[in-house]
Amino acid sequence: MKNWFARIWHGLKTTLIGLSITVPYLFRKPYTLQYPEEVPDIPETERGLHNFEIDKCIACYQCAKICPVDCIAIEDEIKGKNAVLLKFEIDYTKCLFCALCCEPCPTECILMGPTFDLVGYTRDEVIIDYADRENPRTWSAGEQIPYPIASFARK
Repeated sequence: MKNWFARIWHGLKTTLIGLSITVPYLFRKPYTLQYPEEVPDIPETERGLHNFEIDKCIACYQCAKICPVDCIAIEDEIKGKNAVLLKFEIDYTKCLFCALCCEPCPTECILMGPTFDLVGYTRDEVIIDYADRENPRTWSAGEQIPYPIASFARK
């Protein structure tokens, strides 16, 4: 009988502890953003999509070698200061956003940027070729990436 009362008391005590954490949230103002119209504040230390400067790249392959998930694919014609990149693709379906690719770059042509949203209807839409000269992919701080779902956003 004593053990039964102890279990009842323990159940009530743990329930009250849980409610003491949960109940204050009932009286707080909800924190909801109507995304994509309202954009959350992103800290400066956030590691978003890469900023890549194709003119500075010397095709040394250091970023591709150090990538732990092998999400960077590079093709070039010439190496060195006159490097001609044919392809510099980053597969964001694999990317961990670990910033390891930025550290070994001798020319600092690849950096982590502040842009965080990249969505698409297919997996091919999140594989970005930064060397595509017809459709260059460079974004400055605070600039939003044009993406297909934006056309369906609530007005």
